[in-house]
Amino acid sequence: MTQQQDELDQIKSQIQEHLISSGNYDIINKQLKLQLYESGWFDKVTQLANRELQENSAHDTAVSFDQLFSFVKPKAEEMVPSNIKEDVLERLKDYLDDVIQ
Repeated sequence: MTQQQDELDQIKSQIQEHLISSGNYDIINKQLKLQLYESGWFDKVTQLANRELQENSAHDTAVSFDQLFSFVKPKAEEMVPSNIKEDVLERLKDYLDDVIQ
């Protein structure tokens, strides 16, 4: 790992610690969960996982949790509506702007 990457990791860690200690992490996290729930994202991800399990079951193939997670995670991330991603990024940006000032 380069020195620059180490410094970035340290800054990221400090931001995360401050987000948690200030209570903003919980606020942003709760809002994100609510938005994902309201958008139907949880249901869509559940359906995706169930389809994958059914397809593997039909082929008599056992699927471990890690395999299912590896399959579902990237697709679930892609399924997050862009307006929700933008909203969370805006909240984080606002938070960082307040902290830096």
